[in-house]
Amino acid sequence: MFHFLKYYTTTICRWFLRCRYSRGFGIQSPSAYSFVRYVINEHYPYYAYDELRKEMPRLDSLTRKRMELYFRISNYRQASLWLDYSRRDDTIATYVGRGCNATQVRRITDLRQITADDRIEVLRICPTAGSEAVLEAALQQADDRTLFIIEDIGYNDTAKRMWQKLLESDITSVSYDLYYLGIAFFDRKRYKNNYIVNF
Repeated sequence: MFHFLKYYTTTICRWFLRCRYSRGFGIQSPSAYSFVRYVINEHYPYYAYDELRKEMPRLDSLTRKRMELYFRISNYRQASLWLDYSRRDDTIATYVGRGCNATQVRRITDLRQITADDRIEVLRICPTAGSEAVLEAALQQADDRTLFIIEDIGYNDTAKRMWQKLLESDITSVSYDLYYLGIAFFDRKRYKNNYIVNF
């Protein structure tokens, strides 16, 4: 009960602090506005949400919120390969697979599993042991079609360092700070900008 109340209390406080960043308000770039409005904060009730809730009824609110975002990113990106550096969890593979049937989710446990032949389309990194080295290796292979997701950037020290490294990188273009996670693109045709988004 305490964790439930703490989650909702902090969520409400954070919402008030970030409410001016809701649904793309103040974003001048059409592509950034579109990504915030139709991917990050899309409220359309996809049919798969109900099916996935029935299949995985025990997910907590925050995990489900993240997984539904990954569903939308998968649907938006239509990637062939999604690399996942995290604790063992099949939930993400299920949600990403429903977002795009053609996307294969491959869990990696260390940077040696990112080969020179891998075209990194989507990479999610959770702040666990070795995650900073994985980010460093992955940055060497990032290109205009790459999208990185860093979990827990608002409250985990390792994640904060990784996120700062991405923001300072010369190859990072547009990024989105959602507090619970950060999303970074590497499209060099776009101006460098970091958007704070109320998620």
